[in-house]
Amino acid sequence: MTVTATTAWVATLLGNTYILTEQSTRNKVFALNPDNSEFSIFKGGKKTVLGELLRVDASPEALLEDIDIIEGQRLLLLPLGSGAAE
Repeated sequence: MTVTATTAWVATLLGNTYILTEQSTRNKVFALNPDNSEFSIFKGGKKTVLGELLRVDASPEALLEDIDIIEGQRLLLLPLGSGAAE
């Protein structure tokens, strides 16, 4: 029996860079620091800071509709890693 992990698209802003990434929710802890709005992901003792959380949705298209990209800003798309069914 194969179990597919639930995934969600996350949009964050770090400096002038928008980061869109697909994240598996399996074995991960998601945290938002209320002091600086940093959005972090913890997995297996490792911490990844993505920046200020903008939105979480099931599809990347829905995220792009709400992002207002202006000249000088960058969009970084991070594909889901090879461990899709972690």
